[in-house]
Amino acid sequence: NALWHKYFENGWSDWESLGGHLTSGPDACSWTPGRLDTFVRGGDNALWHKYFENGWSDWESLGGYLTSDPSTVSWGNGRIDVFARGEDNALIHKYFENGWSGWETLDGSLNSSPDVCSWSPGRLDIFVRGEDNALWHKYFENGWSGWEFIDGVLTSDPGVVSWGNGRIDIFMRGANSAMYHKWYEEGWKP
Repeated sequence: NALWHKYFENGWSDWESLGGHLTSGPDACSWTPGRLDTFVRGGDNALWHKYFENGWSDWESLGGYLTSDPSTVSWGNGRIDVFARGEDNALIHKYFENGWSGWETLDGSLNSSPDVCSWSPGRLDIFVRGEDNALWHKYFENGWSGWEFIDGVLTSDPGVVSWGNGRIDIFMRGANSAMYHKWYEEGWKP
């Protein structure tokens, strides 16, 4: 139940154990070259953090009570946002900017781990499978939006990524166990 790490730099490294006691899948982000931040749900259901910058830090507890894998993103140097499902199935959020914020609840009724991406500084897009198994979306840009119903019948957590300003790609497993793709570029497609 420890975190294991492998990296590629002119070839694949061996596996190394980073310790810890995980009860979820990990997530990682980077705010600058040479910096990695990893997040997991620990055995106490709290969020745990370990980072690499000229060597690995010790594990630190960031508190909270998670009932899903964490999802993380960085929109710029010195900024990290972390999301998870809380014990009441609502979306919870914590961020780092000159220090860690407290936890905030962003409502919703999640049936999955969230996934988050950022297409520019100051912009966050969060996607979840709701209790109705549909895809739901919430974003931050000068404040939080309400929840937006997108579409579909999901049988997995969504996976999201942004490759540029104004572009989001979402991947999910549908009711027939096939992978589905939806994207945003001046509107939702297809």
